[in-house]
Amino acid sequence: MICPSCNVEMEPLVAGIFQCPNCRKIVKPKEKTSKNVSDEDEDKGGFLDGNYFHDQLTLNKEYEICEKGIIIEKTETRVLAALICHSPLLKSERYVRLSWWKTYQHAGMLKIYDNHVLNNLIKALEKFDESFDELWNWKGKFDKKDPKNEEDLEKEKKLDIIKYRILENRTCPNCQQKMEKHKSHYICQHCSEIVILEGYNQPIFNIDSKDLDLRFHSNFPINFYMPTSGITIKWLVGEWKAIVVIYSNNNPNKRWLRFYWWTRDLSKLIKYGQREMTEGTQMGWKAQKGVSSPNIFDKKIIRPMINALKKISNELNWN
Repeated sequence: MICPSCNVEMEPLVAGIFQCPNCRKIVKPKEKTSKNVSDEDEDKGGFLDGNYFHDQLTLNKEYEICEKGIIIEKTETRVLAALICHSPLLKSERYVRLSWWKTYQHAGMLKIYDNHVLNNLIKALEKFDESFDELWNWKGKFDKKDPKNEEDLEKEKKLDIIKYRILENRTCPNCQQKMEKHKSHYICQHCSEIVILEGYNQPIFNIDSKDLDLRFHSNFPINFYMPTSGITIKWLVGEWKAIVVIYSNNNPNKRWLRFYWWTRDLSKLIKYGQREMTEGTQMGWKAQKGVSSPNIFDKKIIRPMINALKKISNELNWN
């Protein structure tokens, strides 16, 4: 943004408003004209054609092709949408993309490639809708957990058996062959599966998304903010996705919802046999580049988001 008086680059003051560093003039640029979404643009399922998101919302076709999508929330300065996309090189590689834009510029995303992860996301959002009030205050109680049903107990037993076999027999959780033990991890020479050892020889391994219990907890590698409570929707040795309600130490009474996507570099494990721990990371986890989750302060957005994701799940036959 160029100052109309000084002809110098203006600095962003807040979202959508700029200030000149010389004359201190404050300017709010006119919003980019966006095509009005009419009933004719949407099909019976509430979907918009993918070209709308490429032409009006700067989704880059070089990286992905949007087939169709649903706008969850749209204001003068931001858009939140759920999209069905595929790779430019491989049309059969379809995935779900939660995308957000600020002042019609792309601001972040969360990609979901698996029907079980999408199902976990929908269930987790429903739990957040039930367990928090309008100001994101926690209404449940951690000390009185709901009794586990038969399915939860079966999942827990399955994971305990996998842990036992890893520690006692070095059994690979993927191919069931014997793994090779290193100082900080196991690695399977047959299928390249990696199991990390943390704490007092606690094995960290890939868990099938359909086996996650989707219970609230607060142990997340979050920087700058404090977690109130959250749910893990995907857990692999090198990838972690979760939804968390957070707050700032400066204002603990103000809470909001965020999506998180962490990864960790396992190449050092394979090459040197030790886990990479770099400055600014906890447990070796790093925030996935390009996510930049929006701060969702208005809880009323959750229900439209759930409905949009359910429509997309039906469209992809991921039920």
